[in-house]
Amino acid sequence: MPKYKIRDIEIGYRKLKSYVYYDNFSLLLRQKIAQFETNKDFENKLEKLANFLSNPNGAQEQKYFNNLLSEIKYYTAPKRFAPLREEEQLVISNNFSANQYNLEKVNYFFDGPVELHIITVLWIIHEGYVLHKTYSKDNYAYHLELESGNGEVVDGLRLFKPYFEQYQKWRDNGLDIAKEFLEKDTDVVILTLDIKSYYYNAKIDTKFKENLRKDLFSGLNKRKLPFTDLLFDIIFAYQKICIKKGNNILPIGLLSSGILANYYLKEFDSRIKKELSPAYYGRYVDDIQIILSNTKIGKNKTKGKSSVKDFLDKYLVQRGLFDHKIDNDDVNAYTFKSLPNIQIQQEKILLYAFESKESRAVLDMFRRKIEQNSSAFWFLPSEDEITDDFDSSVYQLSYSDTINKLRSVQGINQSKYGAAVYLAKKIKISLLSDKDDSDLTKEQILTFFKGIVSLEFSASWEKVFTYFVIINDRDSFWNFFREISKNIEKIKPNNESISRDDIKDVKDYLTIYLENCCALATALNPAFVSDHWWAARKESLKSKKLRNAFTYSGEINAIKKAYLKSSMLRNSFIVTPLLNYLNISDNEEINFIHHEGLRIINFKSDELIFNDKKLKYAPRFLYFFEFNLVFLLIELLKYYKENSEENDNQKFFKKLSKEIYEEMFDKFFLTNYSHRLRISNSQIKAYKENLRNYYFKITDGSDQKNIDFNYFEIPQSGKNLQNFKVAVANTTIDKKNISDSIFENPNTGYERRKQFINLINSAEIEKSDALILPEVSVPYSWLPVLADESRRKQRLIVAGLEHLTIGRTCFNLLATCLPLEHNGIKDAVINLRLKHHYSPGEKKIIRQRRRYIPKTDYVLYNLFKWRGVHFANYNCYELADINHRALFKGKVDVLIASEYNQDVNYFSNIAESVSRDIHCYFVQVNTSDYGDSRITLPKKTELKDVMRLKGGENHIVLTCKLNIKELRDFQKLSVPYQDTRKFKNTPPDFNHDEVEKR
Repeated sequence: MPKYKIRDIEIGYRKLKSYVYYDNFSLLLRQKIAQFETNKDFENKLEKLANFLSNPNGAQEQKYFNNLLSEIKYYTAPKRFAPLREEEQLVISNNFSANQYNLEKVNYFFDGPVELHIITVLWIIHEGYVLHKTYSKDNYAYHLELESGNGEVVDGLRLFKPYFEQYQKWRDNGLDIAKEFLEKDTDVVILTLDIKSYYYNAKIDTKFKENLRKDLFSGLNKRKLPFTDLLFDIIFAYQKICIKKGNNILPIGLLSSGILANYYLKEFDSRIKKELSPAYYGRYVDDIQIILSNTKIGKNKTKGKSSVKDFLDKYLVQRGLFDHKIDNDDVNAYTFKSLPNIQIQQEKILLYAFESKESRAVLDMFRRKIEQNSSAFWFLPSEDEITDDFDSSVYQLSYSDTINKLRSVQGINQSKYGAAVYLAKKIKISLLSDKDDSDLTKEQILTFFKGIVSLEFSASWEKVFTYFVIINDRDSFWNFFREISKNIEKIKPNNESISRDDIKDVKDYLTIYLENCCALATALNPAFVSDHWWAARKESLKSKKLRNAFTYSGEINAIKKAYLKSSMLRNSFIVTPLLNYLNISDNEEINFIHHEGLRIINFKSDELIFNDKKLKYAPRFLYFFEFNLVFLLIELLKYYKENSEENDNQKFFKKLSKEIYEEMFDKFFLTNYSHRLRISNSQIKAYKENLRNYYFKITDGSDQKNIDFNYFEIPQSGKNLQNFKVAVANTTIDKKNISDSIFENPNTGYERRKQFINLINSAEIEKSDALILPEVSVPYSWLPVLADESRRKQRLIVAGLEHLTIGRTCFNLLATCLPLEHNGIKDAVINLRLKHHYSPGEKKIIRQRRRYIPKTDYVLYNLFKWRGVHFANYNCYELADINHRALFKGKVDVLIASEYNQDVNYFSNIAESVSRDIHCYFVQVNTSDYGDSRITLPKKTELKDVMRLKGGENHIVLTCKLNIKELRDFQKLSVPYQDTRKFKNTPPDFNHDEVEKR
């Protein structure tokens, strides 16, 4: 066996950690990984594993591996509870509480040392990946990320394609094919099947192992399969101790099981395709979708059989695929002939018959509903949508007749999807403001999660706890915790198949699961639950384990610390990106969801340094825009946290021009590439330079002494735009908001949030290329949201940030978010530029409040190049400086001005002058109450304004397409040959050669 180094083990560990980080269903494995990594012997454990893999047959190494195998156990998780009123079908009640909750069915999950999980991932990387090509075409689950050339697993964190994308493909591909046939006047039948207890009924034995080894040998140029042997040692050890030890089961919870599950049914897939010749066949683990074209369901039923049974007999039984029998419970069973242990669940067999001459409304409605659900998180959740009460999202009534009759109500169902979506949106919108939320929502959530519902909806526990932590509601947090702990104690067996041991194990599992949910939620604000607060409440809990869970040495606090140190908490809820990767994350005062973030806590300068271990083992791709934002904030804090005087700030602002972007990129590359790529140092160096040039190119512009600009290019920003669609925000700036920000108390309340979200979503609805917002229109704490929206939607955003007060210095910053995409990764570069000229009125407001204005003689503007468009931006009063606004004459296609300006007449003259003198499109965005937001072209008076607006109470965007090509073609011509019906002549000394370089 080859020699393995720690770096080889780290590759498998990172992929394992990343998979579990994104998997919402593996909280207990998440805890194991967090505690494994934060253990003081972490690197020593990796080294021991490397030594074992280098010599697996050594005596000491065998003892080491056997010790790992001896630690294998299993978790028992609840799968299904019995209905509360099963015997009373005519009773419809909204009371879901009872004295006991009967458990009907359980699932068993692999529980073993993290080292064994790493071995299974290394098996996939080194051996198991070759199985992918034997089944990959029709299988959508556990779809490996493979290199297009050699077919091996890709470098980096990725192992499998995202499950939600693959599930959508599996479902949507079939529906698309069905629709295509119907449009061609061909009937289709959609058959969906589900394999019963697949992982428990798969026969993973020595015979299966030998068959698998043959396929591995044929696909690999290797003499031995050491990882395969180790994998089956793990599987067989688990089979011996699992309660279902009578079966050769496939362990649930090992990543390798996904590959084996697909491989096990490759003959099943092949036979169905051969015998049925379906228009579409797709399998997602144990869910099967078959589409048969030119097929109908017979209307003449065989005596004693339903139409469904007739259909299944004709297509599955008579064609030799399945055997049909009736078991002891009079249930129809369909077993696959080649694998008799594989059985189809009768209750989950569904047939959808669509005839081409009939209405397709059902299929179309289903598709629209799917599309609606798929885009649920594409837009920021609107306030109007999210203020619809919780009850309407989670309760579903079923009717037998008209909805206007009470007696038509047949039942009340709770929607897990509805609850999850509502809570996720509520969390996202609450992160924009730490103000308290509505009492109605809190009451509805606590009322809904009562009794058996709280147990059946355990997947939503973490979201509920997180929501209460974000809105800082300790009482609701406690009430929810107490309700769940009380209901766990009420679980009882429903039938003989559930043993007392099962009940005990399920209670233990749910208790640990509850602890993990609390740990993940409170990791966002570690001081949320204090010892004193907990001590006053804990005695009412029946479980001794839970009574001590929140004490200083309790289990929840221990798990929480592990999540923080391993960065396995929910990073997407941290309002300042990458804050948890800095040393300051160990500060006991830190609150990752507080909008004032670092500005209100005491810290030392060395706490603003990245933790190298956290970066090295980061479980996800850390975007450049995240480094961008945190670096800019760190620099502001370093230079100005304790600065209370107006002084020379040259060094800081020069650093912001280019040097800081180099530092950002160094950390970005180290984290995402240097640690993860299996290439030589010389190759890494070349790769780094190439990648940097994909992300940005910053070069010097003018060489004037007192005023300068640089070229700021985003090469990988996308296809060059011929028509640049700009969205102008028509929104009102409240003077009080400006004052509040200066006093470090920005308004992030309901109405402001609503206005902001409407503008962001409106730009997406209009599919604009750019969104321009006025000066001082966005609180600094919302910049990460703005940046992420720019990244996800690939939209240029220019926005004036409200004054950011650090110490006693007030910064007026203009943010430019420049999106890009490289190798399928959407990212963004964020430019923050200090306003060079504060207006007289602005200075008065700041000094009146005993604050300072940052002073610098170093003036730097940016000439941005994004999607082929050359543009620059100004922050309001800067335009009053004739030298500053003349800087880009003949160099740009568009000039953008974000303003909060009352003197509209003066700036109206400037706008008309700029569009002619610079000869460009001029986009000016002002507060709507002052007005004169406009897009002005260098044309004659009656044609120059293609948009000009003022007033209005609603906050909207208006769009306009700017023809970049037409303007450039005009400017390339000598003045005597320019057609003034299109544009006004270019001004004297206009550099026509510059236009040809664009």
